[in-house]
Amino acid sequence: MITTEQIKQLSTAEKLKVMETLWQELTAEGADNLISPAWHQQALQQTEHAVREGDEVTHDWELAKQSLRNKFR
Repeated sequence: MITTEQIKQLSTAEKLKVMETLWQELTAEGADNLISPAWHQQALQQTEHAVREGDEVTHDWELAKQSLRNKFR
């Protein structure tokens, strides 16, 4: 098992890769195992509203990940 201390020793790029791997593992288990906190629905609705109103800009997820990887290498 990886410890908090080991995580602290990782570079930012390595931490991002670990986060991505964790997310892939969590989502592979199925959405039924993931329970969102109560505030999450409200936050999603606020974001949807902001996008509709033009107050938020969306980005392609794959391009955003690549941009972050390039930024933190």
